[in-house]
Amino acid sequence: MFENGLAWILFAIYLIGTFYLAWLGHKKTKSFADFAVGKRDMSPGIAGLTLGACLASTATFVINPGFVYQYGLSALIALTIPFFLGLFAGLAILGPGFRKYGDSALTLPLWVGQRFKSPGLRAWFACLSLLNIFYVVLVVVGSAYIMNLTMGLSYKIAVSVVVLVVFSYVFFGGTYAHAYTNTAQGAIMLVVAVIIFVYSMIDMNTTELTGLTANADPHYQSLIYPESPFYSNLFEVLLCPFIMGFAVVSQPHLLIKSLYLKNSKDMTRFLGVGGGTFVIFSLVLFAGFAARARFGGDLKQDIAATKWFAEAFPSALGSFVSVAILAAAMSTLDGLLVAVSCIVGSDLVTHPKLVSYFGWKTDEQKSKAALSAGRWTILGLGALAWGLALSPPKLVGVFGQLGVFGILAATVPTLVYGVLKKNPPKAWIMGLTSVLALTIHVALYLTVSENPTFTASVALLVTLPLPAVLNFFGKQKENSNVTGTLAREMELVRH
Repeated sequence: MFENGLAWILFAIYLIGTFYLAWLGHKKTKSFADFAVGKRDMSPGIAGLTLGACLASTATFVINPGFVYQYGLSALIALTIPFFLGLFAGLAILGPGFRKYGDSALTLPLWVGQRFKSPGLRAWFACLSLLNIFYVVLVVVGSAYIMNLTMGLSYKIAVSVVVLVVFSYVFFGGTYAHAYTNTAQGAIMLVVAVIIFVYSMIDMNTTELTGLTANADPHYQSLIYPESPFYSNLFEVLLCPFIMGFAVVSQPHLLIKSLYLKNSKDMTRFLGVGGGTFVIFSLVLFAGFAARARFGGDLKQDIAATKWFAEAFPSALGSFVSVAILAAAMSTLDGLLVAVSCIVGSDLVTHPKLVSYFGWKTDEQKSKAALSAGRWTILGLGALAWGLALSPPKLVGVFGQLGVFGILAATVPTLVYGVLKKNPPKAWIMGLTSVLALTIHVALYLTVSENPTFTASVALLVTLPLPAVLNFFGKQKENSNVTGTLAREMELVRH
């Protein structure tokens, strides 16, 4: 179990440092607002690095290199260039407007409720956030694979360790614990991403990737992979990743980070740091090529990168890389937990109808109830994630995408119209659009394609114009009614 002593020593040091930072965060968390977004006094560099670290999750470091391992160049392109372009477009378009219209919001559902003046829409978006459990399971499973293959723990014990560590320190510290630990984790991840990229290049050169993969798989170095369920045409390789890159910004634990800042003028630097660091983190995707070159194409996709991490590095460096990747996993997991627990506390437990039911009259009573509910939500999510991760799905990357992309499909239209329209459509229009987008995404996944990127992209392309169309006809009807009323009044005057 403890055959890799150095890795365990480094992991112990990491745990001590993480819990110390969480304790500092705990001391600064005096209210639910502190737990949710801190005191809005973070520097754009720290907040941006926190954003980048959350973007570059276990999926980036562990799961996505497996897609490159399995499908080659088509996967690498889909996961980088169009995705980056969509991501930067989303940050630039949605980020400033989100802060402009919701500087007082603590959560994404609250922002939606305030912007569209609808408690019902707020509650719906709060419920949507619970679909993040799909991605929480992905992170836990990916982290457990790392501990299993590089640190000698059995898979089930590794799942338990990951859940216990992350869920406990977020339980105490909230946003400050998350931001402090993410700053340290993000800095380590930047170094590790470059190390992995360099060793990937060395390994590919040593094992002659070109000859190996060209003979074994004629589509491996092609722009599209016709036999793949994910990259079989240019729409799936180029357009769908761009759409989802744009959409991924709207995740509750990402966009809300713009509210960590003290001044709106810091937004440009915040977005630049967040997006730029994610691009550097994505260098780890080349580990998929290196794993294919070293092991051939017979490994299980989800563990290919982790197995390469365990064997490609010298012992000491391998231990450092393993612990750093665990840090990457935990950086995303804690961000998700803070966001979801705050949403449950703020937008469900202290929803106006429940506040009236329980008789909470003062802001202090509501804040205590929200803070308590948020922390207990973390424990509940931990138990659920632990149970689901013990028997992981066949492709955990697809499992995670199914839930997250469902949230994105249901969220993006509302955010786009809320940010870009001075007078956005009515709440019922956005609610209908959101439900329809999620329904299309799930229906297509069950009947047409097992690629969540494709199904969510189609759902967005179909539903994004819908609010504008419904809003137009609604105004036309209103104008017609007004015109008719005026005509009747004029007729009465003439008589």
